[in-house]
Amino acid sequence: MKRARESQGLRPPAFAYEGAISAGRATQLYCEAVPLERLAARHGTPLYVYSAAMIRARVNAFARAFHSIPHTLCYSVKANSTLAILRLLAGEGAGFDVVSGGELQRVLRLRPKAASKPKVVFSGVGKTAAEMELALRSGIMLFNIESASELNLLSATATRLQKRAAIAVRVNPDVSTKTHPYISTGLHQHKFGVPIPEAQALYAQAAKQPYLKVAGVSVHIGSQITDVGTFQEALERLADLVRVLREQGHDIRYIDAGGGLGISYDGAQESFAKQIAAYARAVIAPLRGLKLHLLLEPGRSIVGPAGVLLTRVLYRKTNRRKRFLIVDAAMNDLLRPSLYGAYHEIVPVSRKRRTTETTETEITDVVGPICETGDFFARDRKLPPVSEGDLLAILDVGAYGSVLASNYNTRGRAAEVLVDGTKARVIRRRETLQDQVRLEEL
Repeated sequence: MKRARESQGLRPPAFAYEGAISAGRATQLYCEAVPLERLAARHGTPLYVYSAAMIRARVNAFARAFHSIPHTLCYSVKANSTLAILRLLAGEGAGFDVVSGGELQRVLRLRPKAASKPKVVFSGVGKTAAEMELALRSGIMLFNIESASELNLLSATATRLQKRAAIAVRVNPDVSTKTHPYISTGLHQHKFGVPIPEAQALYAQAAKQPYLKVAGVSVHIGSQITDVGTFQEALERLADLVRVLREQGHDIRYIDAGGGLGISYDGAQESFAKQIAAYARAVIAPLRGLKLHLLLEPGRSIVGPAGVLLTRVLYRKTNRRKRFLIVDAAMNDLLRPSLYGAYHEIVPVSRKRRTTETTETEITDVVGPICETGDFFARDRKLPPVSEGDLLAILDVGAYGSVLASNYNTRGRAAEVLVDGTKARVIRRRETLQDQVRLEEL
């Protein structure tokens, strides 16, 4: 068996090449025990494929890394909200972090009592009264409050319903992260959170409201962060705030460390076990002696590497010396490269020759059919020669892939398949034109 990333080894147990290269034969890329070529033939392309084994393995890695402290893993639903993925995570004991009423309704679809175990945290800067009411009636664990106005609205809503709301204030620790500016959230110029000095006033205000219960402190400094020292710096500031709040008489039981742990999109990363162990040490160290229940909100680090997007090459094209592979997936299927300039490794599903440093390669752009120059997956990418009709796999798309899909150019959303060992099942069918226009009126 050859791993899809030969230099480092693609993170097992998800995606690997199987079979020996010989005359007239090729190695095939598998998801667990299922060949991806078979899935593309059966379900068409573009097609999202996820590994259940990898998702389970990563949830369990979090549990092992944080075993020394009471904690609850609240998966960040915004990373991938497909119901079957949420059901798989719930089956592994995960709770959920939601940022909208729609995401909470998805969690409630799993089972009516899913929100009240208690395992749901409601984050986000723009909660409406209707969303607050749904969350209160569902009995969620915690509201992460982001402004004085939000605190007032939650108090009024809870009073009207006569249901008590446990709250944490999301503080902005003014910590810089080495990540894309669109997904950095921990500096004072960002819309998220409350400066630490102002947070103390909000806690004092909340303590006076009969239907609000001060319960925790929250932070989230951004996404796709690989420097674990940044997390430690933020948690040290939170720990200091917890001590101050307790001295002021507040019963702080929870500390919500948020999410944001990054993954490698180029394959050059240490094992996830080592990465998560370093992350756990950075988060836990500032909390020693505080006797807190830790809340974690991972998303990308659990589902990101567990998904690939299969796409078929429609055409090869050359403009002077510029080469293009035009594929049937597009920016409406996977927005990250267009939105962030994000890098995703792209590999052939079938390999007829060894892809080593000495093997023939070509420099090409991999682009979609949408009428936008920004519709691309890779620019000036070194790839083995690919023919029209060949399948490509875009790696590490389990997070912020299908969840960001749209109908731009009246394109239907891609189908999604979940693989579990030798079994593969459709968890979202391919969207039709009828699906797209059913809410419209002539």
